[in-house]
Amino acid sequence: MVAATVASTSTAAAYSSLAPNPTARDPVRRRTTHPLVAATNRHVHGRTVTSLRQIHSRDHFANPPRPLFVASPAEAEAEEMAVEASTPAPAEASRKPFAVLFVCLGNICRSPAAEAVFRNLVSKRGLESKFQIDSAGTIGYHEGNKADSRMISTSKKRGIEVTSISRPIKPSDFRNFDLILAMDRQNYEDILSSFDRWQHKETLLDSGPKKVKLMCSYCKRHTESEVPDPYYGGAKGFEKVLDLLEDACESLLDSIVAENENISA
Repeated sequence: MVAATVASTSTAAAYSSLAPNPTARDPVRRRTTHPLVAATNRHVHGRTVTSLRQIHSRDHFANPPRPLFVASPAEAEAEEMAVEASTPAPAEASRKPFAVLFVCLGNICRSPAAEAVFRNLVSKRGLESKFQIDSAGTIGYHEGNKADSRMISTSKKRGIEVTSISRPIKPSDFRNFDLILAMDRQNYEDILSSFDRWQHKETLLDSGPKKVKLMCSYCKRHTESEVPDPYYGGAKGFEKVLDLLEDACESLLDSIVAENENISA
């Protein structure tokens, strides 16, 4: 875990110059029903989901909790040796694949399609070994399920295979991925709220939220700011999602390649 944290430090600094997210956090913050707790009611694929999250002041991060114990000199030395042994050499770190995670609500429509579209573009350029690509959802309601059959069939018509299995986002994603793409503002806020909650329990860098960006911030041919959820719509909704994703993914790949010396098209 320590090794992953060390690697993430250099990665976050290296990729912070990618296309900025035009959506500031504060303007889209949800109203809270209690000074310490915010309740959110949403209709999720035919069900009403109520979620509670504790509000933590950002100022708290400047003074993290003190460790509950102090390691002995022998234990400290052993841990230091383990870190040194597992820390990749500079040359090895430079060859580390660039990791991209696409996130929507249930991880059965938009983010699986984004993963498939981006993977297809990477494959066409012969850059498979340079990337780690995955997708996740902000909820685990569909965990273990394949993508929506309508999205699979619509993508297949464009020569894109959607093969991912739904899973929820997890704390380690902030360590393992260099860039996290949210499909809409609600997903964006939920991802950041999860980070706030997890940072008090996990070893996560304060720079984690800088990895999170809106998918449509990379669009060049479309003016939409969000990728709409097509779940309750018809075939045109799934086509629209793919139009936006193809636009954004092309620009995204160009940006990553331009910003990373070890990735060449």
